[in-house]
Amino acid sequence: MQTTGRSKHLAKGLRYVAPAVLCALVWALAVVPALAQTAELQLSVRKNSGFNNGSQIQGSFRMQATGPANLASVTFTLDGQTLAEVTASPFTFDFKTDNFAPGWHTLGASGRTSDGQTLTAAERRYEFLSAAQARSSLTKLLAIVGVVLVVGLGAQLFVGLRGGRSRSALPLGASRSYGAWGGAICPKCQRPFSIHWWGFNALPGQRYDRCDHCGKWSLVRRASPQQLAEAEAAELKYAQPTAPQHELSPEEKLKRDLDSSRFDDR
Repeated sequence: MQTTGRSKHLAKGLRYVAPAVLCALVWALAVVPALAQTAELQLSVRKNSGFNNGSQIQGSFRMQATGPANLASVTFTLDGQTLAEVTASPFTFDFKTDNFAPGWHTLGASGRTSDGQTLTAAERRYEFLSAAQARSSLTKLLAIVGVVLVVGLGAQLFVGLRGGRSRSALPLGASRSYGAWGGAICPKCQRPFSIHWWGFNALPGQRYDRCDHCGKWSLVRRASPQQLAEAEAAELKYAQPTAPQHELSPEEKLKRDLDSSRFDDR
């Protein structure tokens, strides 16, 4: 009877333990490998000196691999062939494109961790240029940039000079909108005006722009809304008419002098 009772209690206990063991087994099979896969190896390529235009490179470059804290060694490859094996951090390798044939090449890196895990970085594709090809590409890039700058500066100068022929007829103290570029206060006439897109970038934070009111060019800064509002309010002072000063005639001046002489002590 006692043996039968113990068997029943054991069977009942196993009924509750079995699902827990099963859940632990499922977690070990599914979650643990997923956590192990989170370790990654990343390969970056940076220029030391030379030419770099996107995927086109020429000169001296550095390959660098980064990974988990227990990364023990990294093997750098070019087109599947080993270039170097580095066993200490930082995991870097310098190479010169001139040591290889011009054309497209694949750079890669694989690493091993201290616990025996193997990691592989995503490959990088580059076109190695010869020195002559790099000079030709650089000349073309500089020519394109030069044309863009000349056209842009020419357009700014044309619009600026053309706009300088006319001045704004905006009344003093009138409300206005300054647009996306904001407003500035002219150091010549002290009136606020909208910053123009065709103004020239000069010193840091300053533009060489033309005032819409006096038509003069100056170095200006973008003013805050409060500063612009104060400048608009200051315009109202200039808008207030002042009483004209009466010019005294010779007779009135003589009478004024006689009247003031009465109070002189003799």
